[in-house]
Amino acid sequence: MTLAKDSSQLAKQFIDASLKGRSRPPSKAAYARAVKLARQAIEELTQVASRIRR
Repeated sequence: MTLAKDSSQLAKQFIDASLKGRSRPPSKAAYARAVKLARQAIEELTQVASRIRR
């Protein structure tokens, strides 16, 4: 996995990909919450991965 991308951009790409095929887009608030949670998860996983590599 390349860690060069910003975690916010990765989170948006993940959320957008998971929403494909839905008949109705989520509200702005729901989308913002999902991106925030995905960004936090990506950052935590990145920290864990860096600890394992040491």
